Amino acid sequence: MLVSFLYIILFDVGMQLFPLTPGRKTGTSAEKVVYWLPGTGPLCEKELSAMFKLETHCHTSEVSGCSRLPAVQLVTQLKRSGYGGAVITDHFHHGYFDSLTGSWTQKIDCFLSGYRAACEAGAQAGLHIYCGLEFRTTTSDNDYLLFGAAPELLYSTPELHRYTIPQLRALADREGLLLVQAHPFRNGLKIVDPKHLDGIETYNGNPRHDSRNEIAKAWAQKFGMLETSGSDFHEREDFARGGVIFSQPVHTGRELVSALRGPHRMKEMGKG
Repeated sequence: MLVSFLYIILFDVGMQLFPLTPGRKTGTSAEKVVYWLPGTGPLCEKELSAMFKLETHCHTSEVSGCSRLPAVQLVTQLKRSGYGGAVITDHFHHGYFDSLTGSWTQKIDCFLSGYRAACEAGAQAGLHIYCGLEFRTTTSDNDYLLFGAAPELLYSTPELHRYTIPQLRALADREGLLLVQAHPFRNGLKIVDPKHLDGIETYNGNPRHDSRNEIAKAWAQKFGMLETSGSDFHEREDFARGGVIFSQPVHTGRELVSALRGPHRMKEMGKG
């Protein structure tokens, strides 16, 4: 009860200091899809069709035990929903790696199995696939999305699953990656010092969790952090609930990082 009360206080203060742009929701149905860029109006369908829609947060059942969708089905559903690409962000944590046997190379082979299956399916479907991960330290349940991490980097960084956030921050700086805290205002999680982050996920579309997206957005605006939106795709009901929209396709992890650092629109789905 106290936690919820504090969240309400933070939300009220955030909205006073950093009000959200009004009038962004469109449509008349109970489920409303929202396409917006802070400071601008909503996109029309003609504008949207000329842009590149990207899923930034999704999981494959090949790797993430909480996912119910194999990579091929995930790619198929995203393509049918008009996405041009997806970042595969399977869970990367000590529990997963400690359950595996073999060398570090063999463990990374296992971790990348969902990504590689998605790449193969994406090549056939015409969907761009990028390598990412959802990282968790050994000392907290907080989750962090890492964008721009090529498979080669994972192979060359033994024991990455035991990194602390300062170590992950140093790696991101050295390798030109983006470190984004995922759904930081869910129950049981803690927002970390902005100095460790490039941004936060201000819209998480998972319908089974209360991510308090409005508070996340207010926090990001307060500290001038970049924002991402993702479906947090685990099951069929999760698809097409989030993502980002660029003016043109991005082809590599480096291009993805640059595009996320620049202006981009965000896709949201919510009630009301």
